[in-house]
Amino acid sequence: MGLAMLRCYAFLAALILVGFTAFEAHADRRVAFVIGNSEYREIPPLKNPDRDARDVANMFRLAGFDVFVAKDLTKLQFEERFRNYLAAADGADVAVVYYSGHGFQIGGENFLIPVDASLKAPADIEVQAIKLDDVLEQLRSKSKIQVIILDACRNNPFPRKDYWLRDQLIVAGDAGLAQVKSSLNTLIAFATEPGAVAYDGTGNLSPFSSAFSRRALAPNQEIRTVMAAVRRDVVKATNGKQVPWENSSLIDDVVLVRSADQPALEKVQPSGVGPVALNLPTGAVEAIENRDISIPVGVGPAPLKLDFPVKDPAVSLKLASYPATGTLSLPDRALSPQSSLTADEVDNLRYEPQIGSAAPVEVGFEIRAGNSSKPATMKLSPSLDPCDQAAGAPLDLQGVVPGRLPNEIGGGAAEACEAAVKAYPNVARFHYELGRALLAAGKVDEARKAIQDAADKGHVRAVFELGSFASSGIGTAVDPTKANGFYSQASDKGDPYAMAALGRALFNGLGVQSDTGKGLDLLLKAAAMGHVNAMNDLALIFKEGRNGVPADPARALAFLKAGIERQGVYSMSILGLPARTTPTVAVCKPKVITKTITKIKVVRTPTPKVFKTPAKPAQTDPGPVPWRGNNGDHPAPRSGGSSGSDGGSTGSTDGGSTGSTDTGSTGSTDSGSSGGFDTVSGL
Repeated sequence: MGLAMLRCYAFLAALILVGFTAFEAHADRRVAFVIGNSEYREIPPLKNPDRDARDVANMFRLAGFDVFVAKDLTKLQFEERFRNYLAAADGADVAVVYYSGHGFQIGGENFLIPVDASLKAPADIEVQAIKLDDVLEQLRSKSKIQVIILDACRNNPFPRKDYWLRDQLIVAGDAGLAQVKSSLNTLIAFATEPGAVAYDGTGNLSPFSSAFSRRALAPNQEIRTVMAAVRRDVVKATNGKQVPWENSSLIDDVVLVRSADQPALEKVQPSGVGPVALNLPTGAVEAIENRDISIPVGVGPAPLKLDFPVKDPAVSLKLASYPATGTLSLPDRALSPQSSLTADEVDNLRYEPQIGSAAPVEVGFEIRAGNSSKPATMKLSPSLDPCDQAAGAPLDLQGVVPGRLPNEIGGGAAEACEAAVKAYPNVARFHYELGRALLAAGKVDEARKAIQDAADKGHVRAVFELGSFASSGIGTAVDPTKANGFYSQASDKGDPYAMAALGRALFNGLGVQSDTGKGLDLLLKAAAMGHVNAMNDLALIFKEGRNGVPADPARALAFLKAGIERQGVYSMSILGLPARTTPTVAVCKPKVITKTITKIKVVRTPTPKVFKTPAKPAQTDPGPVPWRGNNGDHPAPRSGGSSGSDGGSTGSTDGGSTGSTDTGSTGSTDSGSSGGFDTVSGL
């Protein structure tokens, strides 16, 4: 081999090494959602899930994950926490969900059970439980690698055996979970084999969780190696009665805990000379001590800009207390509670607040120089951008706030969002929120441009919004086929508004070939994410039975009650309850229920007067849009094309499941249902 060829190989090897080093230096975004459900309300509590979750959460935090921890979640709480987690997982390298609690299978599909589930009626599984496939589908749309770990393979404790699953009643499985088909780059781990029961064990932790949290802390172990070690431990601990199981389609290695950070460099002393007493340089402690730094939420890791006055390699900092939520990082790596860093790295420190957490956090350091050390503590306070506060969208899985409805967007929102776009031009969410603010102000052309910019930058709700423009004819020609194309794109990315809109179109064959089964499935998925309009649509489908879906008034009622729990004005109105007319509605809590709704009386009426509040006359001017429930659906388009636009039911001749103009979750008349729900006493 010639010298020139050898040099060529050496050059290529160097390039490969540089590329590999650069890849390794990248700080991966890794997020974990850890749930422990112990205190069930309708069935006996479980002993270990709460402690299991704490132990596993600590393990993931030591591994440098952004960890969302939740215990004893109700269905509503799960929806909220899961949305925050999905916003954090958007674009993540690895997204993990760990669940310990009750779960069982129906018709080969697995369900995780919130603590407030009663599961007494056939429809309860749809409105009270969490379908594992929905969780996995959302993770697939957000992250490169998905890992789901389930310590939920216990006996089914609920007496009822048959539940609604799409369009038929299915008998629930007696024990364990069903095998799950994983997509590319996914690992799903079960505490035991499919159809079998896992044990709580005799200690404070279940055998599976105990083995997992211990084995996963071994540095540089790929997760499939970790799971093999967990399997050996659990089989031994249970005398072969429990065999952990996993389905894996991983093509990339997943190392949960990397090698411990190298300790900060210390001054090398000459041979035979003892440690030198170094005083801490002036200003080192003051650069950190008693600082309160405001950190914006949802814009990525923000530099702390500490202006540390020391670059001496003899000075190092060790983390004495890690923030309770969020992640500390350097540009090349995430920091864990055991990390150390050199003095010249301090100015590169960054912090990313956890979405949904507003409480300030403290970070403690031990600053060392030779054999001297001093503590220093600073506070990091998450702050919401005024644009998010003024124009954030409800159920936006890339958003950071609960969101506002179109008519709740104030006059100063556009200015706030223009400032946010200028400060953070690459944050797609701000472009979308600017579009919402401009639309609320009647500036349709400018709004369309901002929303298109957001869609081009990857904001999923903005893609849905483009579909709503085409569907409603706001500032453009009505084009249902084009609208459904946008809805399909956003639905594939997990947006519940798009799922509901596409589900209606497919169920009714509006601008697309009818597919009742897929349409019904999408509506159910949107409802499971908390979309009230989808719940109302399903209620109307199940009340009468449509397109081959059997009628079941009790099932319809279950979805309306679920809408009321989420403060859906239209759900209240369908049942003849007083519709709220201001955004500040009282939460409908169980303690104010004096009777139980047991039936629905169908009354055929020539006009749809089903509301207890006085009906407003038809508007001929572009006046204020009435409040539309907590999911922000569109009003009907006005002739001027300047109507506000934001939501699931587009307010066009979408038809929806109502069979007419679908105005979504409004406090006004829905002309679609010929036989409305009569007034029902008891709420």
